[in-house]
Amino acid sequence: MDISYQETQDRLANRIRAHKLFGNFEIGDWIDAFLARSRPRHVLDLGCGDGNHLGLFLRHVGEDGTVTGIDRDGGLIERAGGRHPDAGNLALHVGSMDDKLPFADGSFDLCTANFSIYNARDADFTLRELHRVLVAGGELVMVGPAPGNVMELYEFNERVTGRRVDEKTLRRTERIVKEFLPRSLQIFGRIRAEVLSSVLTFPDREEFLRYFCSTLLYEEIAEREGYSLDELKSYCPASGEMLVSKEMVAVMATR
Repeated sequence: MDISYQETQDRLANRIRAHKLFGNFEIGDWIDAFLARSRPRHVLDLGCGDGNHLGLFLRHVGEDGTVTGIDRDGGLIERAGGRHPDAGNLALHVGSMDDKLPFADGSFDLCTANFSIYNARDADFTLRELHRVLVAGGELVMVGPAPGNVMELYEFNERVTGRRVDEKTLRRTERIVKEFLPRSLQIFGRIRAEVLSSVLTFPDREEFLRYFCSTLLYEEIAEREGYSLDELKSYCPASGEMLVSKEMVAVMATR
């Protein structure tokens, strides 16, 4: 089953916005603390999107370091470049994690993949490419959903559509833990993992639905079946907060 996926710009932006406004945990803070400990000099951000975390990397590597971002969506890469037009040590590439990476062996001491690598077509191929471009002792950090992530969205989707989450979406949600973690152990030899838990507290159904309608779950079921926004609203409380639990996992592999 091919579960590779290409993100859309507006829906990615909506989800990032929701986490910044309504989350009690900001993944950027965790990344910031990790960078302060690891002190990388040459960073690759795989699936960098519109560059949400490139500023963090640039600050930590300093003027003598380099930051490289790669994403398959040229529009996202263009937006990422617009965030840091004067960064001479930032290189951005349009390219896919499903292809051989356009970098020499041992080019980076840190590779990151934040909510991206689970979209790869072939986990083994992508992990081996990341292993190749890392220096000895370099680290790969993968952050993605844990199996218990956004269960409230799955329950809401089932109430609306009568359908449970489809196999592709479920497999993608579980993929970091069930596929990438064990394969990373085989390829890298040294790994550690950390569970990152948070909650999104939406002030009303409009914000909840804005988030729900930016997810792959919505795209592959409710949207495809033609449910309108008014129909979705009818399954939400008319007023009051709506919660979505976010359970993430960070897997760190050392070459």
